[in-house]
Amino acid sequence: MTTSLLEVRDLRTYFHTDRGLFRAVDGISFSVDRGRTVGLVGESGCGKSVTSLSVMGLVPDPPGRVEGEAVLFEDRDVLRLPADQRRQLRGSKMSMIFQEPMTSLNPVHTIGRQIVEVLLAHTTLSPKAARDRAIEVLDLVRIPSPAARFEEFPHRLSGGMRQRVMIAMALACEPALLIADEPTTALDVTIQAQILDLLHDLQQRLGMAILIITHDLGVIAEVADDVLVMYAGKIVESAPVKDLFADPQHPYTIGLLGSIPRLDVERERLATIEGTVPSPDKQPAGCRFSPRCPFADRRCREKPPPLRDVADGHRVACWHAPIEQHAAGATT
Repeated sequence: MTTSLLEVRDLRTYFHTDRGLFRAVDGISFSVDRGRTVGLVGESGCGKSVTSLSVMGLVPDPPGRVEGEAVLFEDRDVLRLPADQRRQLRGSKMSMIFQEPMTSLNPVHTIGRQIVEVLLAHTTLSPKAARDRAIEVLDLVRIPSPAARFEEFPHRLSGGMRQRVMIAMALACEPALLIADEPTTALDVTIQAQILDLLHDLQQRLGMAILIITHDLGVIAEVADDVLVMYAGKIVESAPVKDLFADPQHPYTIGLLGSIPRLDVERERLATIEGTVPSPDKQPAGCRFSPRCPFADRRCREKPPPLRDVADGHRVACWHAPIEQHAAGATT
């Protein structure tokens, strides 16, 4: 039996298109322990959302194809579960908050009806008990006058309230794992802080694990225990959050951290990472960050670097990163 709630091994998600094969997620491995928060960070187009959809079983096939050694959730390989069992797992034990609540909520149904639908699909509650539970979770996510809001349509709510409804829907069945895909996108700073505080409080109360996906390292610093840095379908660095911010090793991570505005440093312009994320159908032969990396040499351009230990719990896929001594000795 594994100690992790979720263990992803060599996950690959490819899309067959008219332009060729898109390797959106190309062989990544990570784990999420019970009660922990893991942050998955990277620029748009790095494969973060596709990773979450792959774990949840929401990638359309065709054109998508999800493969890999295993995606173990509570020691069950969800990649090989029958469709009906996977559907039952999704929403009850594993839930997801999607990026844009206005497009995720059905505009022609009240928010209460949509939460009740989740409960009726995944529990044995009666319609009346499901209604009571829906009002209870609306109150849990701090929506004022939850019984009245139960009858509201999504367009009558603010962006922050709609996001709270999405959280309530995801938590209705008290899942063991919550995947939050950009949960604070398009929210102002005050509402963003409230949503992050709410997620933390709910995690403490329910004991669930969270996989939070974002491009905002400020969010990662506030809520995550561990961090996965993703670039062009690969994980290029993983570490406990304090270690990553104190001693980043991958040039891409250093670039991301350097682009954060700082009040204690005076500079005329923000630091940027030159270039763009490569298209999934035109990946570089070696390190995928090499075309944008100021330290890239011939080996970087010809041979992909493996993810190696540089310290306890800190792994980096870079030929120039210092390898942990006992790990280096074991491989030589």
